[in-house]
Amino acid sequence: MGYLFKLIRSGTYRPAGIVDIPFLGAKVGEFTSWTLTRRGDTGQDAALYDLHASFSFLSKALWDDDEYEKRILVNLNPFKQYRLEQVPGMRTVLQDKSLLIEGVTLCPAQRTP
Repeated sequence: MGYLFKLIRSGTYRPAGIVDIPFLGAKVGEFTSWTLTRRGDTGQDAALYDLHASFSFLSKALWDDDEYEKRILVNLNPFKQYRLEQVPGMRTVLQDKSLLIEGVTLCPAQRTP
């Protein structure tokens, strides 16, 4: 993705993204929409984004289970999917079905079914 975009939004492709636990093969939730906003124009923050997402479905029990590592995938279109990785020490806030994850990077991911 590089530094070309200040703001990236989900399109009409559904689901817009998912959170899962690969080890269990369990889906934690699905996004109806998401927005990635670049944290800065220069310096180390220029490579980082903040994710704002809305869930259509969320298993709160799986989300709250810290025993398993979760994977966050966002879909740009039917053919492009990215995995989000959070920089240590940044905030994650879940309120009802709204999610904020600060300080994420985008990594190409293989499409999931």
